[in-house]
Amino acid sequence: MTRIVIFGDLHANWESLLALQQAEPRPDAVFCLGDSVGYGPDPKQCLDAVRASAMHMIGGRHDQSVASPEAGNEALGLMASTWMHARSVLSGADRDYLAALPAEMTVAMAGTRFHLARLAPDDSEAETSLLITLPQSRLRELFGHIEADIILLGGPHVPALRQFDGRLIVCPGSLGQPRYGVPDPTFAAWQDGRVQIHHLHYHPQDTIHKLSLLPLDPEYRLQLQSILQTGGLE
Repeated sequence: MTRIVIFGDLHANWESLLALQQAEPRPDAVFCLGDSVGYGPDPKQCLDAVRASAMHMIGGRHDQSVASPEAGNEALGLMASTWMHARSVLSGADRDYLAALPAEMTVAMAGTRFHLARLAPDDSEAETSLLITLPQSRLRELFGHIEADIILLGGPHVPALRQFDGRLIVCPGSLGQPRYGVPDPTFAAWQDGRVQIHHLHYHPQDTIHKLSLLPLDPEYRLQLQSILQTGGLE
C-alpha cells in the first residue's frame, strides 16, 4: 500500500502541524501545496519541519512575499505585518529556500500523475473557494490544460473534491487556518487510488496565545485569533 498525505496553507501554525504528524506518523510521502508561512506565529519551526518531511513542495503567495519583500509590496495591513514577523525569524537561507520553491509541478507516484498547483492568481479565492459549485465548463477553463490524473490545489482554505473529464481535483483545505466555518484543520490522503479529506481535532489555544505575543496591531491579532477559534473568513 502507498499512502500520500497532502496538505497546504499551514500558515505557521505549529500546533496544527503537530496534530497532523500525530495522526499520520508514517506516510509513504508528503506533498505540501504551499503557504507554510504567513499569518501564524511559528514560521521557522513550521518551515523546518515541512522542509524535512515533504517529498514535494510548491510555494504560494505568502512564501514568495516573505522571501522577497518586493513581491508583497502591494499588500498592507494584516498580511504585510505577519510577513514582516516571518522575515525577522527566518534566516537568509530559509528565505532563499522559499524563493526557489516552484509555483507548480507534476509528479508521478504509484502509477498516478499528480499535479501540485495553487490558484492563479494566488489570491483569487472568491470563485474557487466554492469549487464544489463551479460548472463543468468553468472547471475545463481553469484546469483542462493540466495533464494529470489528480490535480492538487492549494489556496482555497475550504476543502473540496470535484471530478471532470476523468480527472479529480482535490482541495485539501487549510491545515493551519481553516475558513469553512469549523476550526478543525483539514488535509487529504491518497491511498492506492482513493482520496479522502480528513478533519483534525486539535486545541488552537496555544497558537492563539502565541498570536497575542506577536508585534501586531490589536485589530490584526483579534482577527487571526477569531479565524482559529471559529473557522471563519477574514
